[in-house]
Amino acid sequence: MTETQRMDAIYDLSTIWKYAGEIFPYFEEVKIDWDGAYYTYLERMYCAETVKECHMLMAEFLNLLGDGHTDYCFPGTLVKETGCLPFTLAFLGGEWFIKEVLPGMEEFLSAKVLSVNGMGMDAFLGDCFRYIYHVGNYAGWWKLKEIMPFLLKKCGNEMLTSKGMMRFNLVEDASAEMIPIRREIPSEKPKIQVYQENGKKVLYVRIDNFVYPTAGEEIMAALSHCRGGGEGNAAKDSDARSWFAGVILDVRNNIGGMTAYAARVAELFISGEFSACQKKTRRMKGLDLSSASQYAGMEDKQIERCIQDGLCTRQEVERCLRTAKNMNYYEYQDSFGAPGHKAVFDGPVILLTGRGTVSAAEDFTAMFQSTGRAILMGEATFGSTGTPFLKRLRTGGLIRICSVGYRLLDGTEFIGKGISPDVFVRGSIEEYVEGRDTVLGQALERLVGIVLPTQNCSGGNLD
Repeated sequence: MTETQRMDAIYDLSTIWKYAGEIFPYFEEVKIDWDGAYYTYLERMYCAETVKECHMLMAEFLNLLGDGHTDYCFPGTLVKETGCLPFTLAFLGGEWFIKEVLPGMEEFLSAKVLSVNGMGMDAFLGDCFRYIYHVGNYAGWWKLKEIMPFLLKKCGNEMLTSKGMMRFNLVEDASAEMIPIRREIPSEKPKIQVYQENGKKVLYVRIDNFVYPTAGEEIMAALSHCRGGGEGNAAKDSDARSWFAGVILDVRNNIGGMTAYAARVAELFISGEFSACQKKTRRMKGLDLSSASQYAGMEDKQIERCIQDGLCTRQEVERCLRTAKNMNYYEYQDSFGAPGHKAVFDGPVILLTGRGTVSAAEDFTAMFQSTGRAILMGEATFGSTGTPFLKRLRTGGLIRICSVGYRLLDGTEFIGKGISPDVFVRGSIEEYVEGRDTVLGQALERLVGIVLPTQNCSGGNLD
């Protein structure tokens, strides 16, 4: 590594430290000595021997903040040089399985992963989790796929599975050639289906993202057409109870997107003006920092004297000291809907969630959780949302730093944990391979007693 490359890497590490120190909203929860950590990693960066090691250090440093919207994306040139996995892993039932493989490796599809290069899967995941956000033994499959090659050999890797030893080399990106257990292509548009039994109808809507701006309008149209009144009928007659015994909204594999688009869907089912979360973002004043530097050097009795002499108030001192500790915030509640707004459907709603419920999909989940408007069923969500600050670094990497902190409306922390369902239901890899969907099946049975046939792929839930 050249001296120029080393200096660029040190500059980038300093950039991460600087912007996170100014923007990141969870220092109070993380309880990390950010300046002390920077000094430690600065020493390690100075001693790094390769470009790859520098990038790994930056990923590890940023990951100390433990937030899913705060992470490091490696340069494309380094990813190409390192190589890619010839398979894709997926998480179901609390364990990791092989979901996709390159041609010639089909015998390992659906196999449970037991170890990687002689290291137990839990231990190997522990190494991966030094660099990427995780909740328990789960991380986003896309981030796991990105980091694993950096911890493997170029050639001669061995992965012990429930179907035997899988030997593999890293390859150039070949995702288009991957063979899946089941062909499930995420849809831009919401997938809409009507289930009917004994004269009762349930509208099922699977939403894979909130990047699609007209999802709300299309679900509105489905409510209208399914009720037999044609386009616009739902707007005239909002009492849809007589037409549907319930609605199931499935965001188990929703990658997120725009919270505003998610709100358009939620407003079809939630009346009036409503909130989803408590939020906070960093508030910074140069005067507060200047004052904090002076208060920090005073003894408590000196500060009390300043207060008694009228030079400052106790609130001002507390605000300044919190600013110095990266803990001074502007706090508020989000707001959606509008006073007097009437939902299109006010009957029973079940919201299906899982670890693949991410970002804006968690905002969406919080809208229903805070209003009590739906029963949440499935597994806990991913535990990561917030508007990220983006910056391309000198060495080619990209950083994201969360700028808004979230709690549920009742104050419950869900970042790093996930939003817990009201009814916990977990599927299995066996069910997935067979095309069965336990979570959807239980939701239908709960609403109207519909029992799904053995083969049913409509809900698919493999994160």
